[in-house]
Amino acid sequence: MKINDWASADRPREKMMANGPGALTDTELLAILINTGSLGLTAVDIARDILALYHNNLAEFYQAIMRKGATPKTGKMAKPEQTGGTGLMDGSTVASVKTEEPVNPSDIKGFGPAKLCTLQAALELGRRCIDNQRHSRENAIRVGDSTAIFNQFNSEMSELDHEELWALYMSKNGTILGRHRISQGSVDATCGDPRVIAQYAIQYKASYVALCHNHPHSNIRPSKQDLALTEKVKGALKLFDVELLDHIIISDGRYFSFVDECVMP
Repeated sequence: MKINDWASADRPREKMMANGPGALTDTELLAILINTGSLGLTAVDIARDILALYHNNLAEFYQAIMRKGATPKTGKMAKPEQTGGTGLMDGSTVASVKTEEPVNPSDIKGFGPAKLCTLQAALELGRRCIDNQRHSRENAIRVGDSTAIFNQFNSEMSELDHEELWALYMSKNGTILGRHRISQGSVDATCGDPRVIAQYAIQYKASYVALCHNHPHSNIRPSKQDLALTEKVKGALKLFDVELLDHIIISDGRYFSFVDECVMP
């Protein structure tokens, strides 16, 4: 049965217009973004099966969809008559899908590139709204601890599949003056020029700088290169009477603080 044949109160879009987005389930919200069904499946069917692939965990779903290449987990959506309604090309049930074998989004029937782009755009707008709200609040507060620095970068860096190095610039009282991406590297390495980091510090007339980079491979311990870079940056900043406050490494929502772990040069 098509969604248009459902009772008006049960249709996701009409339900939202009548009661607001807060009244909808995760499946119904996703169905509105998916918009149309495919191959005998309604948008709600597709939304339900996709969320089930991620154990109905929105955080897991978000990270998988927004990760570069957007590789939803294994199993291909299929016609209902092929699978009995599971939506998987291999005939398995959603509950039996192995999670360690990513597939290309184009392999999921009913969730092609156009729908994927719509969903990524909606999620990115939501992320930017949250970041803007957080930055508006935090630009007026002091950042003097590792958790506060971690919170500045976690939402965008935990999901990256390559390394990036960022610098956060602060005034004498800890007010955030700005932040810049210093470099972008490969899966397991990035490098940064201490002169560039110091140049921005002079531009902002900053008193403090904090470094932050990510480890896509889930190991938050610093490498020898990380330690060497930190020492070089600290030395370069000292020439301009600027203090390196901390160096944070982020991976999978966790972080390592050079100061907290007493490894700051």
